[in-house]
Amino acid sequence: MARILCTHCNFALNTCVCSAIETITNKVKVIILQHPSEEKIAKNTAKLLDLSLTDCEIIKGENSADFSMLNSLPKESTVLLYPNENATCLDEPSSTKHKHITHLIVIDGTWKKAYKILQLTPALNQFRTVSFNKLPKNRYTIRKAPRADSLSTLEAVAHSLSLIEHLNPEPLFTLLEELINKQTQHMPEHVKARYLN
Repeated sequence: MARILCTHCNFALNTCVCSAIETITNKVKVIILQHPSEEKIAKNTAKLLDLSLTDCEIIKGENSADFSMLNSLPKESTVLLYPNENATCLDEPSSTKHKHITHLIVIDGTWKKAYKILQLTPALNQFRTVSFNKLPKNRYTIRKAPRADSLSTLEAVAHSLSLIEHLNPEPLFTLLEELINKQTQHMPEHVKARYLN
């Protein structure tokens, strides 16, 4: 039997997060390149960003053909959030380059899938990469990541926008907390403890 979904947030009715959604006006357009396998994951946080931010677009795909719209973005003011050796750290106090960012591209997928998208989408190479010198505390406790420097898509975008345009990220973290609460509400206590500690 198919689950009944909320018509607004698109989560199952018993895990609806609508009560915690607060609209946030962001100046920097957020473009999320989402690996198709992420779309159906209940704990995926990209759609929380889409529900909250006034300027956010999710594009599903794996390669250049899927992400052809990248070619229409302004090269000088578009950045890709990806930690490589050439990345500019957004949290470097001396960095003023991020003041001219208009578009932020984020890859939504596991590290392996994100790397694959990067390899199959040469258009991404035309943009500057940005990253963080110091990661904020990971609040996304219900999805285990293999790397210590892992943040959920929501956390990475929230932190980026707070550094680029001084946007208050707290409403996004409140929504993330609501997702965690709803996704763990029916777990046995011993299972919940494993996720939340």
